[in-house]
Amino acid sequence: MKHLRVMTWLAMLAFISGCWDRNEINDYAFWIGDALDSAGDGQIRKSAQIAVPAGFRNANGGGGSEQRGSIVISATGSSIIDLTQQVQDKLPRKVFLGHRRSIFFGEKLARQGIGDIMDQFTRNTDTRMRTGIFVVNNGEGKDALDIVSPFNQFSSIVAVDQDRFCRLGDTSLRDVLLDAGRDGVRPSMPMIEIAPQNEQEKQDSFQVRSVAIFNKRLQMVGEVSGRESLELFWVKGVMKNQFITEETGTGKVSLYESNLKKSVRTEIIGNRLKAYVKLSGNGRLLENNTNYDFSNTSQRIPLERKLNQIKAKQVEATIKKVQLKYGQDVFGIGEEFHREHPYQWKKLRTQWDRLFPTVEVSVTVKLKIQSTGDVGKRIPGLGGQK
Repeated sequence: MKHLRVMTWLAMLAFISGCWDRNEINDYAFWIGDALDSAGDGQIRKSAQIAVPAGFRNANGGGGSEQRGSIVISATGSSIIDLTQQVQDKLPRKVFLGHRRSIFFGEKLARQGIGDIMDQFTRNTDTRMRTGIFVVNNGEGKDALDIVSPFNQFSSIVAVDQDRFCRLGDTSLRDVLLDAGRDGVRPSMPMIEIAPQNEQEKQDSFQVRSVAIFNKRLQMVGEVSGRESLELFWVKGVMKNQFITEETGTGKVSLYESNLKKSVRTEIIGNRLKAYVKLSGNGRLLENNTNYDFSNTSQRIPLERKLNQIKAKQVEATIKKVQLKYGQDVFGIGEEFHREHPYQWKKLRTQWDRLFPTVEVSVTVKLKIQSTGDVGKRIPGLGGQK
């Protein structure tokens, strides 16, 4: 009986062992990045950055050939699925989208509208919701795929890393889709700029320093850059730290602000809509070109108040600019009205694009300098005004 059981188990193992559905890694072409551009006449050009294993290099510079670690393949058509199949037809391996890290939109296509394109990303089960998403400023998405970075063989990965470590934070496909599905906020995307400062940087780097503003139909209507883009993400609540430099009237002060937070209180008085934005954070003094002694409480606290007043006026000006120039609530103030006034919001939601420019926004900033370094006052003889 014992031998019979052993023979039965061996017979069963013969049937369940082995690989019935073979999918070797060598059968796949790994799709690392997407670029989508307008091709005219309602057509779209889709470019794919595909990994080339033969071109991979290890950390010591060996282990690969002299060719690039990726190739860029393009196709033109009217359907994203059709374009994907066209790219597949040009490859000897099955495309795999699970490793896609970035999606780049050319500015021309972004201004025409990307609503229909985004629909496909929500239905494809291979799409990673943490995929980075960008608009190429004054250029085409394919330009980003052609970048040859010394830091990584795939410009799609470089863009994600740069977005994470730059001051604009980390925006993903998931964030854009969530904003597009809400009535009280409009989507925004980081913009990359391929504009080298010198010949050495040509085709080697790009910058992430602007934010594209979209309307409800996912059409790009404008952009903000520099300080305004930082303030946009702070009010929206997605930025956690930043470096700031402010002019105090007697010199400049540079701070590293961390633990950044925001809170918004809303109020409806008759036909008037009011929003009170409070921004806070902790600061570390990095550079002091004034005669203030930051280790002295009697000097530090008045300067903190002055810096907070300056920053509050700047943020208010940025919000007012977006209200009057673009009319799109990329800050998410409408969502605060939704949470605090759910019954009134049922009437406001359908006309929020018209009402948002009329919202009276008041901003208060409370940045507290907690660390001044080893020296509170500037060392005599170093810098300063003459």
